[in-house]
Amino acid sequence: MLREQRRSEPASPLGVIAVIILLAVVVLGIGGGLPRLLGGDENGQEPVGLLTPGAVEGTNPPAPTQTGTSTDSPRATSSLSTPPIQTQRPGASETASANETATNWAKLFYARTPTNETYEQLVDRAEQFTTSELASSFSSAGDATYEALAADGGTSKVVSVTVVAPRPDVAPVDTPTRITRLVTVKVATTGKRASKFDLPLLVTVIPDGDRWLVSAVNGGTGP
Repeated sequence: MLREQRRSEPASPLGVIAVIILLAVVVLGIGGGLPRLLGGDENGQEPVGLLTPGAVEGTNPPAPTQTGTSTDSPRATSSLSTPPIQTQRPGASETASANETATNWAKLFYARTPTNETYEQLVDRAEQFTTSELASSFSSAGDATYEALAADGGTSKVVSVTVVAPRPDVAPVDTPTRITRLVTVKVATTGKRASKFDLPLLVTVIPDGDRWLVSAVNGGTGP
């Protein structure tokens, strides 16, 4: 009868709390340790520490950048083309005609009598052996030596004319459309300052129909 009375009495609150704590310890202990007992962490991942940040999903490591120039790229080619080399040379008759023109022009142009004609008149007479462009340039430039010869009351005459091919490093190679000659004119002057001297000239001659004309003169213009 005493046992039945004790069973009917309500349980002590402290006993209930102790039972709850015991159950919690058992459940947490089994729940936390059971995966390790069965073979490890079910996620298969180690815990992430403060110095080892976890991988961020959705991002990939940047691809390495390539520097320098690829050796497979084609080399740039120049669009400029070199003109073909002129291999043709003037014939013997063409060379002879050019030499004759250079000689005739020198003999006429350096035989001067200022008391009888002006420099412009001399240029006009010599134009039969020159291009009109060269004659115009002579007239525009004038010739101080012609005026000096006139002031001395003198004249000039051509003693001789020598026409030869210049050195290769002095003038371009002759072609059927251009021949260059080294013309040496020996001139004798009269007057107050009479003298005799050689006048070297580099003369270019070009064809004009069936004749050849002096197109350029480099050197002295007069005695």
